Amino acid sequence: MEAIRSVKALIIWDKDPSKFPCNIWLQELIVNYGDLEDEQFTGDTWTVPVRIISQIEGTWQTYADVRFSVDDAPWGDLVSGYTFRLWAGREIATVKVL
Repeated sequence: MEAIRSVKALIIWDKDPSKFPCNIWLQELIVNYGDLEDEQFTGDTWTVPVRIISQIEGTWQTYADVRFSVDDAPWGDLVSGYTFRLWAGREIATVKVL
């Protein structure tokens, strides 16, 4: 892989994100580009490491860096305004690329 790149994002969590560490890459998050049928993903699934930069006080929102783990992931989607859901055993957050 070439130099690791990332984009800035706003993450709206489904639960209090204060338990997550800041400035450490969280590696176990994915995005699914298909559907969930009978507890199985259809379509492409990509690992999306997330590094929380700061929490927005009084909210369940954070600013973060996000990226894909591999070059052949759909990097072209990570443009300003693009949104997607993060998954970690279930949907846990909405990411909006800034």
